[in-house]
Amino acid sequence: MKNLIVYWADEHWYGSEVNWKRSGSGSYREITPIEIPQTKAEIERFAAENKYSIEWRKPIPEETRPTEAAAG
Repeated sequence: MKNLIVYWADEHWYGSEVNWKRSGSGSYREITPIEIPQTKAEIERFAAENKYSIEWRKPIPEETRPTEAAAG
């Protein structure tokens, strides 16, 4: 299973795919930015479909804000 780093910045979700590379007697992480869906549920579905293990980076925003929930 591959790793997917997911974080929230500037009102947008960002994702990076992690590939492990060998180097001499060890290894290192090569990180490549990728396009990901823009809701937490869609990101989780995308990760499952593409066999990613999600590494969430904090802070993770709530799906609905308290003022939106109170208005509904």
